[in-house]
Amino acid sequence: MKIKSIYIILLIGLIIGTEALSQETRFITTGKIEFEKRTNQHSLLDEEDMWDEMLKNTYPKFAITYFDLLFDEKRSLYKTGKDPENRMIHWGLSYITNTFYRDMEHERYVHQKNIFGSDFLITDSLPQIEWKITNEQRTIAGFECRKAVGKVFDSIVVIAFYTDQIIPSSGPESFGGLPGMIMGLAIPRMHTTWYATKLELTPFTEKDIAAPKTGKKFTGPQFRSEITDIIKERDWLKKLSWQMLI
Repeated sequence: MKIKSIYIILLIGLIIGTEALSQETRFITTGKIEFEKRTNQHSLLDEEDMWDEMLKNTYPKFAITYFDLLFDEKRSLYKTGKDPENRMIHWGLSYITNTFYRDMEHERYVHQKNIFGSDFLITDSLPQIEWKITNEQRTIAGFECRKAVGKVFDSIVVIAFYTDQIIPSSGPESFGGLPGMIMGLAIPRMHTTWYATKLELTPFTEKDIAAPKTGKKFTGPQFRSEITDIIKERDWLKKLSWQMLI
């Protein structure tokens, strides 16, 4: 009788433990992630310019803005989120906004950029980034993430932290292509980081995750050529060039 009771207790314990483990390691396919984007806006100011030196005493060192990433198994939409708490943001950053739609099923994207009041609509194949996955790990928004290092535009180093507990291969801005969701991102040359602050499993509608439609139409290479020409004509835009391209 005692042996039978012990067996029943062990069996119940095994079932409960298995259920708990299943809950802890469950995989997520749909939701909304909030990202905090942090840019060192003092890096955009000229150290030899008296006016810019004065602005350093006005602007906080970091411009902090928020973005939302809605996703399911086939697509994702990255767009502007809640208003920043501190609105003292460098004018160049204030006038550049991104909405990025990723079609993972057909490996295409639709990228709407508003630059100084003009809408651009870029449609092309998903960018292919050669990632090198490392053993370094970090916890972000409650998820264990692994570090990966890649390059864009041949020389711009990108550092990402992704989790395989969130299945879709997506992330902030135009970045993805890893075996799971990117929860943290850093581009040292841009003095900018993106980190997930929370995940919400609330449902959303088809309209909420629809691709943007307005703007002057370009392919990826056409848009980069257009922006390069604009920067050449306005030398003061050079420090903002990567903010306009990413």
